Amino acid sequence: MYIISNIFTSEGLSSFFGFGMTANRTYLFVLAILSVLMFIEWALNMGISRKTFYKSLMITGLITAVFVTAIVGIITFVLSFTPFAGDYLLVEDLRFLTEFEYLIFHFISGLLFWALGVLIAAAFYRGFWAGMLSILSGIVALVILIFNEQLLNYFGAMGSMTVYIGFALLIALTLIYSWIGYRVIKNIPIKFG
Repeated sequence: MYIISNIFTSEGLSSFFGFGMTANRTYLFVLAILSVLMFIEWALNMGISRKTFYKSLMITGLITAVFVTAIVGIITFVLSFTPFAGDYLLVEDLRFLTEFEYLIFHFISGLLFWALGVLIAAAFYRGFWAGMLSILSGIVALVILIFNEQLLNYFGAMGSMTVYIGFALLIALTLIYSWIGYRVIKNIPIKFG
């Protein structure tokens, strides 16, 4: 899709990294929801504790995010030697970030989407209203992420280490959602049998 979009337009949409990592957010979000919905009852019926299930879920999200980031980075490097390299690196308005800071931003935002997917799926096991509140909290997280993109751009324009304040906010939001997700999974009532 990326190469086709570059063939039929006069200007490149972005680099493959920006294109792929933006899609990766949705992938991690949906994968987290499916992982919780498909495996929690099975895992608990097999005798796995909720804590172990949660740890394995988070480790899976981290490994998946690292793997996808590495693969997309390698493909971007290979495509940089072709006519499909794209005119600029960024999809978002993150013009002032370095390539490394851009990579960190997408990696951490992917982890946020994973934690958000876990929270939303787990909250529906606690009832309809808890699930709907988790969706509302997901919308709040997306608004904060968009705000954080603008904040990172502003900090990056200042030309100093202040961009890492934006990363700290993103990490803090990811940790908060992960902790809430753990508390929800810890108290999920599962009917055995």
